[in-house]
Amino acid sequence: MSKEQLQKELTQAADGILLRSEIEAPLEFVYLETEQGRPLTTEDVVEHAGKPSGMAVRTYDLEGFMQLLQGVTSDARKGPDSATQQLFGTLQRLLQDVKVYTITQIGTEAYILGRAEDGTYAGYKSMVVLDEASIDEQDES
Repeated sequence: MSKEQLQKELTQAADGILLRSEIEAPLEFVYLETEQGRPLTTEDVVEHAGKPSGMAVRTYDLEGFMQLLQGVTSDARKGPDSATQQLFGTLQRLLQDVKVYTITQIGTEAYILGRAEDGTYAGYKSMVVLDEASIDEQDES
């Protein structure tokens, strides 16, 4: 699948959906190329985000990350459950090994990325507010 086709499908799936935390932020399409067959690293995500090398990155599976948030909100065309199911379904259909990478500086940038069939990585980026105390509590359990 070409970058343009991937972007079209992922953008349509995220249309009107906002990640809900202390703020509500849209999902923006992201596309990263790596050397063929090389897995994505946290340093790749940091570099793509334009952050300093060595910046701390937390990784989550998609469901675990969504549990940290208050979920998603969507416009009146679709309910939250329908929107989440559509988003998850599209990610699972188009991408493999989907993970969420978060980089916290002033705010937290979240990258939801998976490997496309051609070996590139695609997905979304958004801004979220994560309660560090609740993350630490969940990390300890």
